[in-house]
Amino acid sequence: MFEADVFCFMGVFFATVITLGSDLSFWFIENQPLLEWIGDFLIFFWLAAAMMMMSWAKVRLNKASFNTATSMTSIIMFIV
Repeated sequence: MFEADVFCFMGVFFATVITLGSDLSFWFIENQPLLEWIGDFLIFFWLAAAMMMMSWAKVRLNKASFNTATSMTSIIMFIV
């Protein structure tokens, strides 16, 4: 149970870093003239890269508690 809690806290931290990083890069690029479309692409890139890293880690670790944590993390990233 302790391992599952650690994985969930790591997932919350990872989701926080990804969402804040994507938002900050979006707002930085969105305010530049003629670069609005790059801001939209950056959000997609951040989320796609995060999902790719989580999917790779899910296959690599192959633990039930980690798989649950990655599912929780993906829900957090896409809802927030």
